[in-house]
Amino acid sequence: MVNAPNPNARLAAGVANIETCLNELDAALAAGDANRIEAQAQQLQRALTDGLSAAQASAPQALTPDLRQRLQAAQVRTQSLQAAVHKALASTGRTLGALFPQEAHDTYGALGQSPAARALGKAYR
Repeated sequence: MVNAPNPNARLAAGVANIETCLNELDAALAAGDANRIEAQAQQLQRALTDGLSAAQASAPQALTPDLRQRLQAAQVRTQSLQAAVHKALASTGRTLGALFPQEAHDTYGALGQSPAARALGKAYR
């Protein structure tokens, strides 16, 4: 008979996996490799899902002070990474806006300024 893994050990392994994924995502972001960033972000999402599942399956006392501290540190790192990604996206948006400014008039000049033309233009943007 094969025994199921101990839920408490599964919780500790889940936290370790989350920490590993965060480290890998940090490295991918530092390298600027878009494909690697995408892969590591997906892996982190899976690790977070598995970690939540392990936490729900474990006994309340399984969340030791050490594991609680590690989870809080992982949460801070995740929030920091999220803020860094948002900042990078905003910077990219500003750069693209500077490189490709919006034209003052539509292609058809005054014809493109009617309310109907503006509504159609918004629908196709």
